[in-house]
Amino acid sequence: MKVRILAVSGAPIKDGNCDKLVQEALKAAAEAFEGVETEFITLADKEIAACVHCQWCIENRAPCKVEDDYQMVYEAMQRADGMILGGPTWDLTLSPHLLNLVSRTRESTFFHHRFRNLPAGALTLGWFGWGMEWAISVLYSLIQTLEMIPVAYSTAVVSTMAYGQRAAYMEHGVLDDLYGVLGARLVGRRVAELARMIKYAKEAGLEVPRRPEREKAFVEGVWREKQT
Repeated sequence: MKVRILAVSGAPIKDGNCDKLVQEALKAAAEAFEGVETEFITLADKEIAACVHCQWCIENRAPCKVEDDYQMVYEAMQRADGMILGGPTWDLTLSPHLLNLVSRTRESTFFHHRFRNLPAGALTLGWFGWGMEWAISVLYSLIQTLEMIPVAYSTAVVSTMAYGQRAAYMEHGVLDDLYGVLGARLVGRRVAELARMIKYAKEAGLEVPRRPEREKAFVEGVWREKQT
């Protein structure tokens, strides 16, 4: 059985520490078993605006109308059987890049539930470990907003100070945090494992049937079920 794992690195530096850590997790997913297909996207070179709650997607029950790089990433998300999401810890929380991305998925969250039950792993990295537990908490919130299943997380240390100054032993940045890299690889394997199990269950018809959606009308700015 083939499964597709998408990894998204939400950081502003292309080929930087976050990209490398997320790619390590994705490599481990690819090595987990035969049949794993992978895709990596960095948000470093992407323009993705934050949602402004204009409600167009809700009123039209359609994907966000703002044209930027979101559409490309969203299409890749829809192809995935499992996801790995990683972002750096800034100011004791998650950097805004993945927040902007997920904020644009309201149409799916409210209506189509495209990502329901997909397994997802969370990664963050920062200096001295400060705030990383809160960044992971935010990542888990984003995963659950998309109705995915959080299955594993890991953290890594990349510098000793907020200025980004590396410790003397960290010649290669995050790749020299062997514990952090091992944790990321375990996240990748776990996502691949659960993706295969869940896809098998879906194809075997083992999902709990969802209640059929009733016909709705858009009334006073809200979608309401039509009364029979």
